[in-house]
Amino acid sequence: MPRHLVALTFDFWNTLYSADDGAMDNVRPQRTAAMRRLLAAAGTSPSEEAMQRAYRSSFDAYMTAWQAGRHHGAREQVLFFLEHFAIDAAKVGAEALSQTVREIEDASLLADPRRLPGVPDTVPALVEAGYRLGLISDTSLTPGRILRDYLEKDGLLDLFSVLTFSDETGYPKPDRRMFETTLAGLGAEPAQAAHVGDTPRTDIAGAKAVGMVAIRCAGVMDHPEPPEADFVIHDHRELPGILEQLAEQPSAGC
Repeated sequence: MPRHLVALTFDFWNTLYSADDGAMDNVRPQRTAAMRRLLAAAGTSPSEEAMQRAYRSSFDAYMTAWQAGRHHGAREQVLFFLEHFAIDAAKVGAEALSQTVREIEDASLLADPRRLPGVPDTVPALVEAGYRLGLISDTSLTPGRILRDYLEKDGLLDLFSVLTFSDETGYPKPDRRMFETTLAGLGAEPAQAAHVGDTPRTDIAGAKAVGMVAIRCAGVMDHPEPPEADFVIHDHRELPGILEQLAEQPSAGC
């Protein structure tokens, strides 16, 4: 039956923005330096090889947490490194730990993520057309407060009425609360909304579980694994046509 949508929600990474093409090259050395300073203060100076092994293990820990529905950000990574190198976090001290977490997060300000094709034109046009927009994003080492800075820099922040980040909720997608809370803030029922995201396990599964239209963005990376989305886009300028199609399709039985 026709779907007259009033709201759209978007994922952030690989949907609105991409971190490919060297966008994070200036960030990683700063994060590593911050971690090394903390380890050195605790009396540990790992080799480069040992640090690389720790980073690979920390990524595995992040993936395990993410897939289990737990947020894993900069604080969790710092604690992982301390445990990995057998350092008692209590002896490091809360102030030093918090300072390192902040440095790791703030290093993200050095990044230069690019907007995906069609984003600069389409997102403002959707608001002008009367749609209410929300953002639903899982975060890792770059928290929601930094993602807000990216959006503000590009003049997009004020276009989103609700912003939902996993570092602020404590749980990632596909947890239905990520979607339901955002929709409640937008004043929209799931049947009146669509979610645009790149990852089937989190974006597509989460949206479909609550009854939203699910649109997979393949503008950076194509993830064709299940669950299948209702639509697939490579450019955000395809969205208005999809919205028109949803509004015009005939009712069942006609």
